[in-house]
Amino acid sequence: MVGLLLEGIVSSGKTSVIRELQTRKRWVERSSKLILSDLFTVRANEHLRSRNERTYRTLMRQNLDVLEAAHEIEIASQLASPGSGRDLAYVLERFHISNAIDYADGNFEAYRDIDATLATLGCRGVVLTVPDMFAGARIRETFERRGPRWKAYCEKLEARVGDVGRHFLAKQEQIKAGARWSSMEFRVIETTERDWRMAVDAVLEFWRI
Repeated sequence: MVGLLLEGIVSSGKTSVIRELQTRKRWVERSSKLILSDLFTVRANEHLRSRNERTYRTLMRQNLDVLEAAHEIEIASQLASPGSGRDLAYVLERFHISNAIDYADGNFEAYRDIDATLATLGCRGVVLTVPDMFAGARIRETFERRGPRWKAYCEKLEARVGDVGRHFLAKQEQIKAGARWSSMEFRVIETTERDWRMAVDAVLEFWRI
């Protein structure tokens, strides 16, 4: 089992990297693969009035239950041994680092067990970053793509915290701190040029699938 956790602020290119990854021969030809977007890992609780560390712990455990079950099958099967290309390759778009920042007051230790479980499931992490000078413009570019509700959220956020670009840059620094804290191996990839082919080349070199 080989896993990849993609972390990064909005507009950093996570969706674009996943889209490009899905075109690559090394991904396409794998027998078993799974991508869990942030609709499963972070955003599934958006409908709840009360969202806190416990609700996100439950959500992450549900995700991990799926991966741990697959891992048990791999252990029992000689056909899906590590390095065979038949073992499961999975991608998580945001997970415990984002959840710790948003719902556990930045206390990464609250999810130490989650981090350790991911490490045992062969997961590595990549943080996609946006250069400081481009953050505000990148956030504004998402308004049309993500719709009026997102734009309204960002406008309310800016009214409350000031410059929205600076807000997300501060969060980016927290994400990088989470990567340094993690027991998993992480790489930071800057997406200045938004060259997604180059970014995925770097991801695959690091991931080694």
